[in-house]
Amino acid sequence: MAYTYPEPKPWAAERHRLPFGETTITVVDALGMPVWWPNLYHGFELRDAGKSFAVQKRAMSAIASAFNWAETQGIDLDERIETLRLLDYAETKALQAYLQLNRLHEGDRAVGNGFWKDRCRSVRNYVAWRAADVMQRLVRPDDAYLEARLKLDRFMETIVSGIGRHTIFKTFGLTEDEQSELLFAITPGSSTNPFTERHQYRDFVIMFALYELGCRKGELLGLKRQDLALSGSHPMVSIERRQNDPDDPRSSPAVAKTLARPLPLSAPLAAVLNTWLTEHRLNKEVYPGANRSPYVFVSGAGKPISSSVVEEMFVRLRGVEGIPATLTAHKLRHTWNDRFSKMVDENLHGALRAEIEVRTRNFLNGWKPTSKTGEAYRQRFIEEKSHKMMLHLQTLSARGAARS
Repeated sequence: MAYTYPEPKPWAAERHRLPFGETTITVVDALGMPVWWPNLYHGFELRDAGKSFAVQKRAMSAIASAFNWAETQGIDLDERIETLRLLDYAETKALQAYLQLNRLHEGDRAVGNGFWKDRCRSVRNYVAWRAADVMQRLVRPDDAYLEARLKLDRFMETIVSGIGRHTIFKTFGLTEDEQSELLFAITPGSSTNPFTERHQYRDFVIMFALYELGCRKGELLGLKRQDLALSGSHPMVSIERRQNDPDDPRSSPAVAKTLARPLPLSAPLAAVLNTWLTEHRLNKEVYPGANRSPYVFVSGAGKPISSSVVEEMFVRLRGVEGIPATLTAHKLRHTWNDRFSKMVDENLHGALRAEIEVRTRNFLNGWKPTSKTGEAYRQRFIEEKSHKMMLHLQTLSARGAARS
């Protein structure tokens, strides 16, 4: 296809904030100018469809990479699509191999199979979308249409074929001993507390809330003061979805991946949140300008706290004896689910137990009512329960052998 502007390579997917707060992606060429077709695809097929920013970024980065690869191979990918010649088998496999490498890291480290397949699917979907526009100009019964359809089908199959299954790594919550070490370490003034004295109470509240609520880090950092109802006999917190919040100035805005939901607060958790809001957060020497921010948790500059600051808290905690080097916010989410499983096992009985557990767990975690995600969060409980049952079975066998 002839362009009045050549759109020189390499292309890149750049993130930026729109005036009303939305974080979005624009594919730009080597001169920083927006590229026509990829951005049209992004707007119609990803942004308007409400895909998360992470999904949009991954897809558009893969598409830009595909065009950059084609340029190095002397292939005009736009021209191939316009003429419906597409890529042959060898070219498609070469592109697939290229998409496996993460060029953000020195040495072009390979990404995992799941991420790799997502990249290939993104390129496949884009090519299919572009090719559909061209094929609509052909007469359907015509041989040219049938040949083009066959070529497109072969490309769509080949670009994702041969990629192994994504390796699922089991993530376990903290053991009871590790939980005790963590709760002691985050307590202000404790001998193993790794946080700076200036921010010990804030860091304690963040970690305690993640532990007690089982929410995602982004959900906690996205909390606004209006989301908390700490007075009365039933204190609550509302987890809200604010995908494009104009109040959020962070380069990586805090967003909730899961469904909005109200969660009850225990008296101790409500008390520490109230103390943080009414005492520590109002300390102008430590958190200047914090009162101008609607967010619950703020940095030392009084602005919404960033994800990187919370990650540094976990780095410090991982250096404490008795706390595993794998501690993350997501591990605390698994820990909450372990605790929930044990509570259900001890308190619910009968035929409805399984259904009640699934629906309750899904609601509290912000998953859809029919979601199967909870299975991945029950691994430790299932293993521990299985081991107990196995030992009990062996004990029964031993008793039988002793009687004989």
